[in-house]
Amino acid sequence: MARESSVLIFDEHFYSIDAIQKAAYRFIHLYAVDFAHKDSKIECILTPTQEISAEGNEHYLNEFKKEVLDQHLRIKIKNETEEVRNLILGIAFSNSGLLADE
Repeated sequence: MARESSVLIFDEHFYSIDAIQKAAYRFIHLYAVDFAHKDSKIECILTPTQEISAEGNEHYLNEFKKEVLDQHLRIKIKNETEEVRNLILGIAFSNSGLLADE
């Protein structure tokens, strides 16, 4: 068991730094995370904060990659549906009586 760092590399054409940072936050109990940007790649250096077996580390690294994808898709869906959400909210508030008539 060791606390050796692992490096995951993400292409910024496919993943945003926001998605990677959100995933890092979700794994803050397992890893201290550092970032580096080289060319169009985002390097994510994960250092375990506690002793972890090689198998356990591999498992959590795979879970981290899945979380990055999940966060990326959440951001994408949020951006793609923003106009519709704002329209729905506008209609909901206009019918609620919360907005004062002019």
